[in-house]
Amino acid sequence: MLWFRMIMIGMFSLTALSLLSYQGTEIYHAFLEFFNKK
Repeated sequence: MLWFRMIMIGMFSLTALSLLSYQGTEIYHAFLEFFNKK
């Protein structure tokens, strides 16, 4: 049962990390466009 919990936590953390990195790149590009317009 412990390995199942570990897999669930691993999958959740992986999904959260991928979502965070994706949003981070989106915000980064938005900032670049905003500063390039000035």
